[in-house]
Amino acid sequence: MIYVGIAIAGNLSIFGGILADRIGRKTTIVLGGLIGFGLFLGLLGVSAWILASLVLFVGYFFATLVQPAVTSTIAESVETKDRSNAFGSFWVLAYLGLTLGSLVGGFLPNPGKFELNILVIGIAGIGAALTRLLFLRETLPAEARSDQTDHRLFVGHLSRNIWLVMGALLLFNFSSGLGLAIYPLFSTQLLRLSQGEFAVMIGLGSFASMLGAFGAGKVSKRLGVRRMMIFAILLSGFFLIPWIYASNSLLAVGFYAVSGFFVQFFLVGNLALMANITNAKERSSVIGLITTIAGLSTIAAPYIGSELWVIMNPRMPFLISVLLSALVVVPLAIVSEAPGEPKPKPAPKSTPAQVTF
Repeated sequence: MIYVGIAIAGNLSIFGGILADRIGRKTTIVLGGLIGFGLFLGLLGVSAWILASLVLFVGYFFATLVQPAVTSTIAESVETKDRSNAFGSFWVLAYLGLTLGSLVGGFLPNPGKFELNILVIGIAGIGAALTRLLFLRETLPAEARSDQTDHRLFVGHLSRNIWLVMGALLLFNFSSGLGLAIYPLFSTQLLRLSQGEFAVMIGLGSFASMLGAFGAGKVSKRLGVRRMMIFAILLSGFFLIPWIYASNSLLAVGFYAVSGFFVQFFLVGNLALMANITNAKERSSVIGLITTIAGLSTIAAPYIGSELWVIMNPRMPFLISVLLSALVVVPLAIVSEAPGEPKPKPAPKSTPAQVTF
């Protein structure tokens, strides 16, 4: 139940999206970071697990508020053609941060209650929020923000493109989540990896994903964002199949890394595509809605994958995952990659006789 509660809190980004379209990207990012990581520091004085779970839930909720605002800020800071490059760079830095954090966390003294780890994470998060307060530029001017007196539900007039992208991401998240809880067990019991080999596989997979993020911008400029995502999802599933049946650790590590490499092209493209099919006034709200609906699908997926392991066989969750991921191609093939911003009306011609009404 604790996992489910925290997972739900970590997927309620729609509220942050609505907030970012009302009060601005920068304010939402700074407030979410300060409150979220401030509450995380509150765990230092909590001993009851129920209270700790409540603090984590609220902290994750506020930290999640920043996600649509960050995505919108990156998209609005560059030209449309450069968005994949920008999101690729963002993912590279994110992976570097995760790697550095893991290394630092591994060397911190831990008497069993993780006080120092919590303190370092909280201070780092608050420090990041204050840095954004000082240096981040607001990308949504006041005149472009949502009208707070307009109470119409924006969901009622979403375009077909938005529903298609939402469906594609929902399918992708659900298929990815089927194996989420059983990767370690499958790797050690079925693929016969040692704990050290499993750690190497995860580490190389993260490194391969970082390389994929690094190259996604160039690939999207050549293929287009939508086509890059289609090729990426098909290739990632294709290389996951030999991983499922790998006969030795070398093959398992190699195929897992290659599959992760192509997955990252999809993730980078997804952020760029969501930005491209939305307009600035509702961008964060729509991105928050898409990621919330699609993200909630990952809560049930690990349980379903575990049941498939027991009821059918250990390979079935991964095989179904590959099949479902291939179906992601269907909505992506229909999506129009046209920018979401309204096109300006052409200026009238200088000669009145040539003007058409």
